[in-house]
Amino acid sequence: MEGPASLGEILRFARDRFFLRMRCRAVRRDWRIRHRKVFRLHPAYRQPCPPELEAEHRRLWRVLDAGLRLDTLRICYHLAGHADPRIVPEETFACLIERCINPPDWPYWLSHKSLLYRLLPDGLLPDPLLHNIAGNFFDADWQPLSAAAIPTLIRKLPYPVVFKPNWESSGGRGVMILHEADALLAAIRSRSDFLVQAFLRQHVFFRAFHDHGVNTIRVYTYRSVRDDNVHVLNTALRMGVAGSLDNLTAGGIVCFVHPDGRLHEYACDRYGGKFDAHPDSRLPFGPNTRIPHFDELLRLTAQLAARLPAIRLAGWDMALDAQGRWRCIELNPHSHSIRFAQYAGRPFFGQFTEEIIEYCRRHPRLRRASLRVY
Repeated sequence: MEGPASLGEILRFARDRFFLRMRCRAVRRDWRIRHRKVFRLHPAYRQPCPPELEAEHRRLWRVLDAGLRLDTLRICYHLAGHADPRIVPEETFACLIERCINPPDWPYWLSHKSLLYRLLPDGLLPDPLLHNIAGNFFDADWQPLSAAAIPTLIRKLPYPVVFKPNWESSGGRGVMILHEADALLAAIRSRSDFLVQAFLRQHVFFRAFHDHGVNTIRVYTYRSVRDDNVHVLNTALRMGVAGSLDNLTAGGIVCFVHPDGRLHEYACDRYGGKFDAHPDSRLPFGPNTRIPHFDELLRLTAQLAARLPAIRLAGWDMALDAQGRWRCIELNPHSHSIRFAQYAGRPFFGQFTEEIIEYCRRHPRLRRASLRVY
C-alpha cells in the first residue's frame, strides 16, 4: 500500500495544475477569437442547432470538459447541413485531449524533418539533398560536410528544390520552393537547422487541381487506447490556391475524402468558406471523383503508424508522385487540425469517440496543452 504523498509531490501537482489552467485559459481565449472571426464572415453559422443535437452534444462532452462551448458544433452543423453530436469541440481537443493521448516528448522529436529520414523506410520521403542540424551540415548519406563545401554542392543541385525548417514549419511557415542556387544560398545564410529536398513531381491527378507546390492527402491514424490496433480515422485532400501551398493557413483549401476514396461535394478554406470547385482550375469536387490508388494509401499509412508505438494520433501528409507511388511529405505528431473531417459534418474520432472520452477522464496529463490555433 502506498504511503501519503510527500509535500514536494503535492506542491508539484499543484504547480502543474495551476500552469495547465493558465494555458487552457489562453487556449480557450484564442479559440473564442478564432470562432468569432468565422461568425463575422458567416453570420448564419452562429445560429443554434436543433435542441436535441445540442443536448446530446452537451451530454457527451461535459463529462470531460465542464467549460464546453457549442461554437464548433454550430459551425460544423451549418456548414455541412448536418452534424453528429460526437463532433469534437476544438478547444476541448487542444486543452484536454491532444495532451492526453500522445506523450509529451515523443511528438516534439518526431516533428524534426531531417531526423524523420532515420525512422521511416528508405524511398518514402522526398529525396534529401542537404541536412543542417544545429548548424552542422550533412549530405544525403549523412556524411558531414564543411561549410566551405556548401556553395559548390548547392550549385550542382537539380532545381527546383524545397527548403524546409526542421522545426516549427506548421502551416507551411518557412517552406520555400527555390529555383536557383543564389536563392538557396541566401536561405541557408538566414537560419540553421533545415532540410533541402528534391522537388517532388506530383501525379497528374493532383497536378490538375493546382500545379504549384504539391497537393497532399492528410491521413489521420489512431492507435486505439483499448487494444493498440491502428485505424485510419479520416482523410482529406489539401490543395493550394492562387500559388499558395496546400496548408489552410497559407491560403489553401481542404476537401474531405470519404472512406471509399470519393471526394466530398465541397471543399473549405480556413474560416469555413465553401467551394464546389477549385477556385483556379475549376475542377469540381464530389463523388464522381475518386483518389487514385486510395486503398494502397490506407494500407501504407496504417503500416507507418504501427512503427510509432508511443504515438496514438498521427497526421500523415502523403503525395502521389508522377510514377504513381505514395510518398510521405511530412509527419504531424502534434498540433493537429481536427477541422478537415468535421467541416464535412463527420466527428473527428468517429466510432472511437466514447473510448477517447473515457480514456482522457481516467488518464489526465497536467503538463501540456496545445497553444496553436489553426
